[in-house]
Parts: sequence; C-alpha cells; structure tokens
Amino acid sequence: MSTETLPRPPDSAPAAEAAPPRVVLLSDPRFFVRSVPVNAGSTAAEVAAQVELALETLSPFPVNQLYHGHVWKAGSPHALAYAAYRRRFTAEETEIWSTADLVIPAFVAVAGQGAAAGDTWLISGPEAITAVHWAVAGGVPTRVLTETLAADASAEERARVREAVLRSLGATGAVTELDPPVWVPGEWDAPNQVFQTSGKTLLVSTAEASGLDVRDKEDLATRRRARARDLALWRCFLGLIIFLLVSLVGEGAIVGLRAWGASRQAKLEARQPQVDKIMAQQTLATRIEELSTKRLRPFEMITMVHIEGNPGTKKPDSIQFLRTTTSGLYVLQIEAQTKIGGDLALYQAALRTNPAVASVEVTRQELRDATTTFTLVITFKPEALTPAATP
Repeated sequence: MSTETLPRPPDSAPAAEAAPPRVVLLSDPRFFVRSVPVNAGSTAAEVAAQVELALETLSPFPVNQLYHGHVWKAGSPHALAYAAYRRRFTAEETEIWSTADLVIPAFVAVAGQGAAAGDTWLISGPEAITAVHWAVAGGVPTRVLTETLAADASAEERARVREAVLRSLGATGAVTELDPPVWVPGEWDAPNQVFQTSGKTLLVSTAEASGLDVRDKEDLATRRRARARDLALWRCFLGLIIFLLVSLVGEGAIVGLRAWGASRQAKLEARQPQVDKIMAQQTLATRIEELSTKRLRPFEMITMVHIEGNPGTKKPDSIQFLRTTTSGLYVLQIEAQTKIGGDLALYQAALRTNPAVASVEVTRQELRDATTTFTLVITFKPEALTPAATP
C-alpha cells in the first residue's frame, strides 16, 4: 500500500514538479493501535515516555525501529498509541516526509475529536475500513480497528467487513460513516490544522503535532529547534528591514526639511532689502516721535520739584541746589546741601507725594562741618513730561 496524500487536480503539473505536501496521511492498516493507561496528572512529556515504555512491552521491535505516535488530551486517563515497523515504508515513501510538517495515520484526524460513550466513527476507504470507537465519553478513543479490503471488493464484501468490525468493537451507540479525511491547506502557525471528510470539519491541534507525528522524535525536536531558529532569524530580518525603511523615511524627512528650510531662507534673503527698508522707516519714525514727544526736559523737571505752589515741590529754605544733571529722559540727579539734616527727610517725603514723581532716592549723603551734602535721584513718570497737545 502507498502513502496517502492530498489528491492532485487533473490539470495540475506533473508529480515531479508538484510542491511536497505539508501534511502526509498514511495508510491505517500499516499501524497497530493500542490504548495505553497513563498516570493521573501526567504532563505531555511524561505521557510520551509512558507510551514509549508501553510500546517496548507490546512490540516485538525496539522503539527506535518503529514509527510511532499517540493521541492524548490533558486529563485523559489513557492515550491511544500507534506504531509501525520502519521497514514497512520504502525510501521513496519516506523521502517526502523530510519536507512535511506533519506525518500521521489517516485515522488520527478523526481520533482527536470528542464523542459520546459507545459512539463509533467508521472510515470507509478504498483499501480498508477503520473504526474509531469511544467506550467512554471523552476526547481520546479507546479502540481503533482496521480491516483491509481487496482492491476489487464488492459492495457485499465491504458491508460484511463493516459489520464484522462493528461486532468486534461491541459498538452499541451511534455509527458515523465517513470518507477518508483530507487535509485543507493552511498556515502551519495556525492553532489548528483543518481536515474535511463527508461534510465534517475536523480540527487537529498544532500544539499536539509533535506527539501525533510518527517520525523520529529526536529528528522532530531538531526540526522544531531549527524552525524556532529560522523564525527568530526571519523576525530579525524583518525587524532590520523595518528599521532600514524607517531610517530611509527619516532621512527623506530630514532632506525634505532641509530643502524646505533652504527655500524659506532663500525667500527671507530675497525679502531682506524690503525688511531693511521697513526697519529704517520705523527707526526714523521712532526718532521723529522721540524728538517731538520725548525730548529731554530738564527745566520742567527742576520746576516740578522746586517751584512753590505745586504739590510735592515745597523745598525747605535750608536746602540749596548745587548742581543738576539728567540720566535718560526721566531721571533728574540733584547735588544739594543743607545745614538742617531733618529738612532732607521732609523734602524727600514731600517729593514722594508729587504726582509727577515715580520714585525718590538719596545717595552719597555726607556730613562735614555741620553741613550735609547729598544727591537726590528723582525718577519722573513719562506722562508727566509729555507736552500737551496743540489745540
């Protein structure tokens, strides 16, 4: 019997040019199947070890001479183990396994589904009839029985074999008739691999594939490590490509900004003569305004702090002005002296009440020969020195 793979459409390329199958379904009659009890609370790795130990006991061949796998669900009290002598497969048959992602007997696609106690799923293929039976409800069948058929078996012969299989299993529940399952191509990274049979969709967990696969377990572990390494390298490569793309976009943005900045600078330089002209006009206008409205008015300042009759300008007779200077447009500095020291404080207080005065400070105060020499720094409010508008 030959390895079962997906059927090829009539108009596809020759087999030598066809892509190798990702999932290989093997003929059921090549495998013997047993239900193996497992310890409660076992992990997947512990169940695999218990299955190998059971196969050592059940098989006349060492485990390393078998292609084997098992179906087990977490919490199940038993696993369904299956194995075949490696020499039953030719080199041509196993050659395509090296590129496949999963190699399993065809019935495994059905055995991973749950069923009620007593139910039987019957797979009727051209070479054999395989019955998958659940004695108890759950996700792992308790028995799998396969009977081969002659290539030219009649309908009566097929019906006889079918009844014999059901009697051997003691099937009392519902019997579900199925065609051989066919894998539906999809992404291997998906959570489940999908199979179709007789209008039913069967799901096989990708995470359980290592236990289901019949190939050498060390080779499978090596393949998994290589796949993980390749995936990591691929992701690093994609990350590098993304980084380069982002860098190129960033470089393009910088070049664009530089071009935009150069364009803006060129526009500014082109308009600089106009700006210089406007600034010169503004400076001239400001100067004209200062000459007309902000002229230095020293006599007005002296009048505001010295002539009697104005608030805050009552200067005591003892205070004599010696010298006056200006600092800026609004500051008057008066060097004065007095023989009565108290008059200085009175005059300073009077000046602070002057509405035209912003502040008054006394600096360089010296006492010599009963005469106090000092400097008054008087800051006027700008509006107090603004000339009245001409009617």
